[in-house]
Amino acid sequence: MDAKMIDYDDVRLVAAIAGAGGVRGAQARLGTHIATIYRQLRELEKRTGGALFERLGDALVPTGRAGPFLEAAEELRDRLAEVERRVAAQDDRLVGPLNVTTADTLLDIACACLKSFGKAHPGIALSLEVNNSFADLGRREADVAIRPTLTPPETLVGRRVARFSYAVFASDTSLEGWIGFDATLSALPAAQWLKANVEEDEIRLRVNSLTAAAAAAEAGWGKALLPDYLGAARRLRRLGETVEELASELWVLSHPDLKGNPRVRAFSDFSAKWLKTRLNTANPPAGGSARY
Repeated sequence: MDAKMIDYDDVRLVAAIAGAGGVRGAQARLGTHIATIYRQLRELEKRTGGALFERLGDALVPTGRAGPFLEAAEELRDRLAEVERRVAAQDDRLVGPLNVTTADTLLDIACACLKSFGKAHPGIALSLEVNNSFADLGRREADVAIRPTLTPPETLVGRRVARFSYAVFASDTSLEGWIGFDATLSALPAAQWLKANVEEDEIRLRVNSLTAAAAAAEAGWGKALLPDYLGAARRLRRLGETVEELASELWVLSHPDLKGNPRVRAFSDFSAKWLKTRLNTANPPAGGSARY
């Protein structure tokens, strides 16, 4: 290996190419001319004694030699995210950005909650990300998460603000068919309940999200098994009682480093009260309702 030490720019170069799958895609990430990236890569490979990438079709795939660079990039991202969280925790202003993430089933409710909060705090610039998987709050992909879950990640803190269950809904009580879920949702408890309780030939349509199931029920495709808050928000009729075995919880969560951030604290307090009122649930019992 050449005498020149590996530096941050080398790590950034390898991570950008690996992340983009090629030099051309890395250009946008690095803000550097494509010829410069090729030159830097050739020089780095010369210094490290071999190829850092190999071509597979149209993509550049990292070799084993690139592994330490990618590990360093991952560690650096984690360290920078920690610095960002610590800086944000010391920001005592009720102005500035606040990024909230939620699941698609809660989109209507979350939008209404953010609108009410925004009126009370006009200095906070709100953004909402809809994602059915947990955002990485450790890396500030979001500041606060509003999530339906029975098992919130141990790395987060927050409070349980509501309990909900599932029920069968339809646009017309006379409809016989069912709306099922495709293979991507096979692990969903609601999908497992349908598999155990509904015959295959009764399924009229399969969808890949609960929101799509609600829309299909509104369109008259048949009966849908939905979270009770989602069915109530649509023009649907509940058929029978809730399916208590599918009961779950709604949590407002954030990273522990941001507990003291006024924007996070203000929104967490506001949304917890607002969601309890909106979903018409009693206060959760002591013990397990909070993780601060």
